Amino acid sequence: MFRLTRAPVRRAASVRVRDRARLIAAIVAIAAVSALHAQTIVPNAYLHTELPPWAAFQSAAPDPVGSGEAPVWQSPPDVDGNPASGSVRIHLAPSVQDAASGIAQCVDFAVPTSVSFLNYGMAFRAPTAATLDGSMSAVVEVRLYADPGCTGFLSGGTQGQALVAGSPPAETWYRIADNGFVPNDAPVMAASAQVRGYLRQTGTQPAQTDYAIHLDHFVLVLNSTTPVELIRFQVD
Repeated sequence: MFRLTRAPVRRAASVRVRDRARLIAAIVAIAAVSALHAQTIVPNAYLHTELPPWAAFQSAAPDPVGSGEAPVWQSPPDVDGNPASGSVRIHLAPSVQDAASGIAQCVDFAVPTSVSFLNYGMAFRAPTAATLDGSMSAVVEVRLYADPGCTGFLSGGTQGQALVAGSPPAETWYRIADNGFVPNDAPVMAASAQVRGYLRQTGTQPAQTDYAIHLDHFVLVLNSTTPVELIRFQVD
């Protein structure tokens, strides 16, 4: 009789342990998914199926004026090699040093946010070896603003990689990023940010009449050093 009264208790305890383990596993899974989605606040950061809300960006006076073909969403290539996804092709026609052409978008924050630091970056791919003559740089830029709609400029930062033969190799995805950018006069109260990805002409004489690269996987994370998905991490 003693054994009969204890057996159900042991089974009930075992069930409770299993249920608790399942609950913990579910919470961990949800947390992992939330962390993944928290890696970037940039809409359409991975350019899975289309270009919007990204729009064309070209430098303009008083900066050197950039020109080139309109940005185009294409598949392939994709940074993950996913045939159901793609990237954006940007183009720059050589003109003068520091002229730029690419894409940009304004990201309004859910609420105004005190920003002490941030990390940002993008992946890029040079499609041909002819592009790697040192006359162009792939650049990612972030600019913080006090008001929604990217008005009231506060501070900004850029990271770039010169496209030189062998570094990076053609047809290889690279990432440029800054995982510890501190705005001027930090912390600053920001309501929006503009994210740009573009080609910029360097001081080296171009060897061809036009240049194009692909961009993918944009990252913008506020006040966090949480690692983000990287192809190759490069900080200038």
